[in-house]
Amino acid sequence: MSSGDPRREMIRLNENSFWSGGPLDRINPDGYATVKKMQELILEGPQKLAEAEDWGVQGYTGTPMSTRHYYKMGNLKLTQTYPNDGAVSDYERWLGIDDAVAGAHYTIGNITYQREYLASSPDNIIAVRIRASKPGSINIRIRIDRGSDLNRYQGWSVPANGHSTITGGQTADADPIVWAVGGRIASKGGKVSTLGDTVRCVGADEATVYIQSWTSYRKEDPKQAVIDDLAAVTEPFETIREAHVKDYKSFFDRVSINLGTSSAATKALKTSARVIAITAEKFDGELASLYFQLGRYLLIASSRPEVGGKDLSLPPNLQGIWNDVYHPVWGSKYTVNINLQMNYWPSLVTGLSDLVQPLNNLLKTMDKRGQEVAKKMYNASGTVTHHNTDIWGDSAPQDDYLPGTFWPMGATWMITHAIEHFRFTGDKEMLRDMFPTIKNIAQFALDFLTPHKKFMVTNPSSSPENAFLVPGGVNNQQAAICPGPTVDNELLWEVFGFIPEAQAALGIKDEGFAKKVKEMKGRLPPMRINQYGGIAEWMEDYEEANPGNGHMSHLVPVYPLTHITPSNKTLFSAAITSLRHRLDAGGGTCGWPRVWTVALAGRLFLPDIAHKYLAGQINSACTWNRTMLNMGGAAPFQIDGSLGAPGAMVESLVQSHENVVPAGGNGTELVAAYTGEEGKVPLIRLLPAVPKEWARGGGFVKGVKTRGGYSVDVSWNGEGVLESAELTSMAGNVVYVTLGTTVVGGEKEGLGISVEGGGKGAFVRLEGEKGKTYKISLGK
Repeated sequence: MSSGDPRREMIRLNENSFWSGGPLDRINPDGYATVKKMQELILEGPQKLAEAEDWGVQGYTGTPMSTRHYYKMGNLKLTQTYPNDGAVSDYERWLGIDDAVAGAHYTIGNITYQREYLASSPDNIIAVRIRASKPGSINIRIRIDRGSDLNRYQGWSVPANGHSTITGGQTADADPIVWAVGGRIASKGGKVSTLGDTVRCVGADEATVYIQSWTSYRKEDPKQAVIDDLAAVTEPFETIREAHVKDYKSFFDRVSINLGTSSAATKALKTSARVIAITAEKFDGELASLYFQLGRYLLIASSRPEVGGKDLSLPPNLQGIWNDVYHPVWGSKYTVNINLQMNYWPSLVTGLSDLVQPLNNLLKTMDKRGQEVAKKMYNASGTVTHHNTDIWGDSAPQDDYLPGTFWPMGATWMITHAIEHFRFTGDKEMLRDMFPTIKNIAQFALDFLTPHKKFMVTNPSSSPENAFLVPGGVNNQQAAICPGPTVDNELLWEVFGFIPEAQAALGIKDEGFAKKVKEMKGRLPPMRINQYGGIAEWMEDYEEANPGNGHMSHLVPVYPLTHITPSNKTLFSAAITSLRHRLDAGGGTCGWPRVWTVALAGRLFLPDIAHKYLAGQINSACTWNRTMLNMGGAAPFQIDGSLGAPGAMVESLVQSHENVVPAGGNGTELVAAYTGEEGKVPLIRLLPAVPKEWARGGGFVKGVKTRGGYSVDVSWNGEGVLESAELTSMAGNVVYVTLGTTVVGGEKEGLGISVEGGGKGAFVRLEGEKGKTYKISLGK
């Protein structure tokens, strides 16, 4: 993270394995007995919920209460002096998300200076190049520390090889993480030397600062690894830059988007001013397109699998590698009741499925740690993770936050990413790698679910992170703990339903297990309508303590799951009622709640809501320092809203979560199908909810991916009406295609489409010849 200050540049540095210490054993020694006691109290009725929660705070929560937290690595301070010092003019600073190179440009004393900053995956190095319009004008010095006060949390700081400075130490714990970070100056012309732990460069024509860091998570001797890496850099900056840009663009260029043309007056403004100006009424389509691509940039920058040797890559956490404080809000950990999930929403739909391995690595680590938690806390087999985890996959309950802590379905939600990955890509090797974790999550549920009101339910649990008013309670008494919340039932319905599909795809013959999950799936509580006509969040019609809660966990079956579709008019209408109920009460606030709202609105065919909340999300009221990085309540910013936005936005343009099966012999009569049903194929829906504001001058999206393995290009005119579409089959699968909001099994025909050289109608079957592109237009 660069500030771009011409004289005293501060480059904030992070390394994603730099956490506060090694693995902790936090399983409460009284966990199992407490779970049994809580289960009894919960089933006795609402008047016992406070007592159940009190037991939980003492005997259920982790010991110690919190997992490890993420650390900031430090600061590289770059001081630059000038031969003809004076006022700074013509200053500009930028981040180019089309090439992942940042920069600053300015003039001092009639000499023009330029800096370029990049973090290269191919060369595994950070590099900063400084140039001047006049030879011999570069005078810089660098040093590294960890703060502005005297307590810098450093163990040592030393020069190396006459051109580098290295600092490091270890975290303050009995099981520490050892760390080191260093910087080197290489120059054309001039002289480079060290003085103390400072590196100096005087009179150079051009200078490049190289930065490297390691921790003991990846290297046995981080200090020596940093010294060796910096000394080994021999390629010039231009070569490193060329390889970096080529590598980055191989991901970034897969998808392009145009959400309408902005006015000339708007385009003349600086980006920061455009972030202030954008509103739903004064929409800036090109800025919105930039915002879409910013989210993809962030995922490319923070979720790269490691090549060669064991892959120890890690996914982005709450603030990601852009965390800038030593004690971040919420520990900048992995919160798995929406936040980490949202980080990966753009991965499949925007062509970045090959960047998901870091997430799968963490899921497998959670699986291993969660098996011990399942056994000791629940006397269950399989694996369990609660609402938070860390670098070590810590799966014990986190904190004593009543609406969040007592929820054992974190791994269950997270594993749906692996399920969806297979639906998009058909990648059997990935599925084979992740199936043991999928099975362990299902196995825990088989052991954990207990009877309640003719159903099998999770108990204890909660609906993250919501609470309700206790019936008959005094002084508006609240509770969060409950049996069988809707989100749990839906997550388990999805996982149980997918098990036989995965077994069939992998050739696994385990009829006994498949029978168990099928039977248990049939005993889960069904979705129901609450007293307001919406989707019920709990098994009882409780009054919400906070009707505008940001979590919309009872709408998980709408998005990101696939259970509520327009084919079921009752549930679809109830979901719309629930969303409006949340928003009318103040929900959909800045950050991840607003992005979730955009996604839900797309799925529910509500373009005006999708548009309003997207514009508000981009506006400076919801972004940190006018950067388009989303603020998240108490944090300076949270990365999940920015990361999740592209995935949410796609839902207004292209959908593929519905499934159908042919009902008639001619293949044109369709009925809706769902997880676990045989013979189902994806339905690709083009332009289901395009807001009119996203169509000024027309628009397009190219390269988005769908379930069934298709790549879609689609364009629309200034009225949001289809101009053309091309669907390319990458996997050779059959799909159906429709346009707009035509409902499967609906009472009347929808918009007709025509496939070049193929069929026409409201629903058109594509045979899916691998590598073939199908051209689609409005039906004649």
